Amino acid sequence: MDKIILKDQTSFEIADGASLGNIQIKAENFEAIKTITDAFTADNIAEVTFKHNNEVSGKYTDLKCDGFTYVPNMGEDSAEDGTYTVTVNLRTKTEMEKAIDELKAGHESNAEAIEELASIAAESEV
Repeated sequence: MDKIILKDQTSFEIADGASLGNIQIKAENFEAIKTITDAFTADNIAEVTFKHNNEVSGKYTDLKCDGFTYVPNMGEDSAEDGTYTVTVNLRTKTEMEKAIDELKAGHESNAEAIEELASIAAESEV
């Protein structure tokens, strides 16, 4: 059995032979598709672990989701069985994407420091 484990420890059983760009997860019904896709947030795919037979087979960081597809599964009678296969397409971030993330993080910490200084200055004027 293969598994993908996201940063928040959410895990899904995945089809054998998965790769970053082709992770197939079985959804038991249509509503489960949203549960699966909602789990793959930017923060949650910052660290991803793959396991095969409970042994770590790969660890990845700095991933980006390039989208999802889903298709209904067919039973032996060729009729839809109510389940779906969700395919998740992940990839490693480019150097440019990583640089942008670092700039955003720096900007956010600078904004917080400016707010704190403004607060201190306002308090000293009172």
